[in-house]
Amino acid sequence: MSFHYTKRNYSKYYLIIFSVAGILLNVCLNYLALKMDLPMYLDIVGTIFVTFLGGVLPGIIVSLITSMLLNIFSPGYLYYSLITVIIAILAGWFFRYSKSSKILKFLYSVLTAALVCSVFGVFIQNYISGLPFEEYVEEIFQYVNVKNEFSYMLVVIFAVFLLNIVDKGIAIGLATLFFHLIPERTRDYIANYGWKQKPLTLQEIREARNISTNKAIHKKISVMLSTTICLLSVIMIWISITFYYEDCKEEYSDEAFAIVENAASILDGDEIYEYVKWGDKAKGYHDVENQMKMLLNNTQGVVKLSFFIPEQNGFLYLFQVGKEGVTLSDNGIIIPYYDEFSKYNDYFKNKEVIHEIMFNSDKSVMFASYPVRNSNGEIVCYAISDVYMSFLSEYARDYLMKIFLCFSGFVVMIMIFAFTLAGYELVIPINCITNAACEFLDSHGDQNALDENVRKTRSIGICTGDEVEQLYRTICQMESEMAEYVRDLRHFANTTRKTQTGLIITLAGIVESRDINSTSHVHNTAAYVRIILNGLKKKGYYSEKLSDEYMEEVEMSAPLHDIGKIQISDSIINKRDELTNEEEEIYKLHTVYGRRIMEKAITIVNDDTYLKEARNMAAYHHERWDGKGFPEGLHGEVIPLSARVMGLANELDELISPRGFKISCTLDEAIEIIKSESGKKFDPKCVDALLECISDVKTVINNSNFRRY
Repeated sequence: MSFHYTKRNYSKYYLIIFSVAGILLNVCLNYLALKMDLPMYLDIVGTIFVTFLGGVLPGIIVSLITSMLLNIFSPGYLYYSLITVIIAILAGWFFRYSKSSKILKFLYSVLTAALVCSVFGVFIQNYISGLPFEEYVEEIFQYVNVKNEFSYMLVVIFAVFLLNIVDKGIAIGLATLFFHLIPERTRDYIANYGWKQKPLTLQEIREARNISTNKAIHKKISVMLSTTICLLSVIMIWISITFYYEDCKEEYSDEAFAIVENAASILDGDEIYEYVKWGDKAKGYHDVENQMKMLLNNTQGVVKLSFFIPEQNGFLYLFQVGKEGVTLSDNGIIIPYYDEFSKYNDYFKNKEVIHEIMFNSDKSVMFASYPVRNSNGEIVCYAISDVYMSFLSEYARDYLMKIFLCFSGFVVMIMIFAFTLAGYELVIPINCITNAACEFLDSHGDQNALDENVRKTRSIGICTGDEVEQLYRTICQMESEMAEYVRDLRHFANTTRKTQTGLIITLAGIVESRDINSTSHVHNTAAYVRIILNGLKKKGYYSEKLSDEYMEEVEMSAPLHDIGKIQISDSIINKRDELTNEEEEIYKLHTVYGRRIMEKAITIVNDDTYLKEARNMAAYHHERWDGKGFPEGLHGEVIPLSARVMGLANELDELISPRGFKISCTLDEAIEIIKSESGKKFDPKCVDALLECISDVKTVINNSNFRRY
């Protein structure tokens, strides 16, 4: 079995080459803009160009690699990588799905990209390093009255938006120009880099997905991949924050111990009471304070450094220095012990050494202590370093935000990569297989439709190299074999039907051969039945009944309408004179005998398809429309339609065929007689249908052994 789309696809190598070119284009144009001190970045030209060429995923990859390279030369550039990822997604959407004109599409994409860069860029810049921006933005504020921070930010966003319109307009314009410089054939070839089958148009993809249900596989895969990637991202960030927090906590603990140990070495324990007595007027007081500030400024986590003397009713601060935002108590005043530090109060009162990190009751403050001794080795005061855990939480939040800004672009790339891979390798092939299988089933045994659907299924050409391809090949093989099986079955059915028809005609011919007055009656009546049925269908009569199958069954069983004559004596059948009343009654019994014969045949064969209509015609073809016929005196539409048609065909053949003592009529005479009996002996609709097909009747007569017009 051969497939249409099996040649090796080299388009991905072309895409890689153009992607590298796009990265170089981004870096070079950004470097040029910086060197020329232009108020723009020009760092997304290659991103948009590759997005136009190969889709969203290659564009995102180019944007992220560009951000990583530029981050080497401009630290912090990676924080803005999410913006370039969003622009790549928007560019892909406008290029692939927007139905606007080229000019409107260009304007919409420029304005949208400028708005995204302005809003996200301002907020990220404000969070990372605060406002204002570059000097050319600050110049705008000379002409604008800004009263608060919110208004200030709005003005910045508006100013940056105006600059970005120019920047993104140039970038998108250059990307569009580079895109159209590539030959269309090459562009189309590269755009099909991901297909594992014959490429589909966007409309064909939508049609393939229209057969999906609420539990379609592409929805399940989307939910599964999104959930998995988001959970992994959250778990990784949580683990990262946890380790970061613990590492910082350990680092700050070591730092807290180190600073109090160093601080204790700068304070002379023998001068303590001088500091208590004279305070900041004591000799060397400010020198100690300055050294404490130097120690504090060289730390990252410690926010407060102090010396205090423990008393029985509280503690007395000698020195205190703190970082910005830290509240300091008054020196030289005894402050009662805090209840939240009650666990350690006795240690200080007894002037004992504490070798562990201490926490308050809610663990919002971590502090370390180191004793200061006099020349006699007695503990006279303690050096205390405070680490506020709230500051550590703020550091963790900043770290989390920076991780999010750097990591979010890569998360989006991973998600789109997973969706793209699943689409090309799984979702679209399965949708195509499902659609092809449904169309094959909808063929309903039509051989031409079956063969066409087999060709369509083979033309899909799935070559994923996995179980999906194996499934596809199996379905192709199955459809091909089923189409051949249906063809063989139809041939066998046609052969069987021809055999049945031949047997029926042979059997009817045996019956007819006993009647020396009948010539070609079986063939003629069958032909007239077909003509009348076609006329009824053409005029729209009994449309609910006249299916192709029904008409075929009636025509095929028509030769058996006189099968009951086989039980009538030859002397009656072949009598040339008129029958007596007694002989007439015996002759009428051929309808009863015919019904019995056909019912017995139905019982033996256990099939009532065409034999059912054969029974109806054998039993009721002498019934009249007005109810004066035999054997049961049925009237109107109570008489089976096949019997009404057979009765008219039988009468027509008897009128125009020479039979024994009776001279045949011309066709015109026969038609006049039939018209006169319409609504009496015959169904008016059947008569009307016959009159519409007189030319077909003449054709049958011409092919017979007699000809009288």
